Amino acid sequence: MQKATDVTTDRLTATYLFPASDRPVIRGNMVASIDGAATANGKSGGLASDGDHQIFHLQRALADVIVVGAHTAVVEGYRPPTVDQQYIADRVERGQNAVPPLILVSQSLNIPDDYATIADPGVIIATCAEAPDGARKRLQAAGATLVDCGETSVDPLLLADELHRRGLRRVLCEGGPRFLATIAAAGLLDELALTVSPTLVGGDAQRIAHGAAVHVDRGRMRLRHLISDDEGYLYQLWERADPRSTTQNG
Repeated sequence: MQKATDVTTDRLTATYLFPASDRPVIRGNMVASIDGAATANGKSGGLASDGDHQIFHLQRALADVIVVGAHTAVVEGYRPPTVDQQYIADRVERGQNAVPPLILVSQSLNIPDDYATIADPGVIIATCAEAPDGARKRLQAAGATLVDCGETSVDPLLLADELHRRGLRRVLCEGGPRFLATIAAAGLLDELALTVSPTLVGGDAQRIAHGAAVHVDRGRMRLRHLISDDEGYLYQLWERADPRSTTQNG
């Protein structure tokens, strides 16, 4: 296990680069307590640290797109993504947009219309054809862009197809737990970046994947990378034990 102080910025970047592929590679990015809770006091931010923030922003800078459940985005106070200036040149060299778009996933469209993030041109709401028509019109009137990825619910496979159609292949999924479980159950979770906070939470907080059951063959992963810091946090990067076809890192 490596110490964070021994890992250079360039090496950390190389570690978290997404593998290049002709189809979307989906990486979950989550934080959990040592007893498995995905939140403390209702928010994942209650478990985070400076090191976690560094890796969080690095992965955003490496991603083509950020995908997150709309409920999580509202609770956590998501704003339109930004990328630190130090990463812009590398993004341009990789053929990426200067800033990754944000996709909010919601089949109910139970999103406040005064949630200003939805009106940003870099934000899209992925929903389904049978989402409540009134909510659809309300959010569109507030400036939101909606895309249907399924009939009665958001189909992870159709969402992945939509990302592919848009040329978005480095996919960073930031939860929440129910959406991450849905992605994993569909066999689409290629990687998992997990920060383990040296904290006991107790209570009834959800795990990082909660809801849809994941078949053991789709949930089996192997550890690719592990570092720690002086605060006792562990930064893990897992990959599928049976990875789908990819090419060289990029």
